[in-house]
Amino acid sequence: MSARYAIGIGARRDIDARELAEFVREVAARLCVDLQSATLATIEARADEPGLRDAARLLDMAVVFLSLENLRARDKDVPTRSARVEEIFGVGSVAEAAALAGAGSGSILLAPRVATTRLACAIARATEGGESP
Repeated sequence: MSARYAIGIGARRDIDARELAEFVREVAARLCVDLQSATLATIEARADEPGLRDAARLLDMAVVFLSLENLRARDKDVPTRSARVEEIFGVGSVAEAAALAGAGSGSILLAPRVATTRLACAIARATEGGESP
């Protein structure tokens, strides 16, 4: 089985597609992840963000919008705890929870999220037999 990855995205409103695409490329390169075997994943509350969809097109990747319930189901596996994000969404890190949920049950984070002032990115690897939401 070839590895499958989910790249979790946490972002503020009005995301710049080019900035996000470049950030994802940088984080994936640091972790030696081939973007052709990955999917973007984020919270469904960002489904109306054109920058996210445009970044996915620039990266030639699918994007999956996950329910808050899916993210909260993986919160126990999230190493990063942002008080602001926990207060708003009930998870420590949207990027990490989205990566884990997007990669399916049993998935593991490759590293804690990488963040800027507007973006966060985490990558999880699916495990054999893991099911995606």
